[in-house]
Amino acid sequence: MAKQKIVIFANGRAKQVAPDISITDVLASLKVNPKAVLVEINGTALFRDEWPERELEHGDRLEIIRVVAGG
Repeated sequence: MAKQKIVIFANGRAKQVAPDISITDVLASLKVNPKAVLVEINGTALFRDEWPERELEHGDRLEIIRVVAGG
């Protein structure tokens, strides 16, 4: 039996995902280059090495912030 999907919010937009999805998987599904972003979950910034193991929960709010270098 397939697991029921959960709803998360990525930059304010609702998205249905599998309950065991990681941040890395969400970024891939959104076609986001992981080297060019910072990710916050529920207002807390995460280190990049936390993304693969951090599973999302129903109602989590992701902010995906593009990092732009400049001078």
